[in-house]
Amino acid sequence: MALFSARGAANLDARTVFAATFLKIAALACALLTLLLAAIVLGWQAGARILTGAQSSFPISRALALAGFDEPSAVHAETGIQRIFDWALDLPVSGFLLAVSAILIGFTVFAASIEKQFGDR
Repeated sequence: MALFSARGAANLDARTVFAATFLKIAALACALLTLLLAAIVLGWQAGARILTGAQSSFPISRALALAGFDEPSAVHAETGIQRIFDWALDLPVSGFLLAVSAILIGFTVFAASIEKQFGDR
């Protein structure tokens, strides 16, 4: 005896296609917004370089501080994990945003392949 009827399988395929389409659209919209933010940061850095003649970096820690997420001022021992965390916060925001948008574009491509696979049935 089959566990799924043909109608049940078609309904599951339709739900999968809908979910994949939603993921594709949402990931693409988020990727475009992230690319826009990266372009704004890169434009700001280019403008600052033109005006001052010096390379200005915009690390993640500064972006978080501007957003109100300051690091606690408690004095603590420097551990290996703390050094890795501090190193990650010193990375440039533009590179982080470009990496996030690349991951989101990967989700878009993955969702499109799932949509095509289940849409053809």
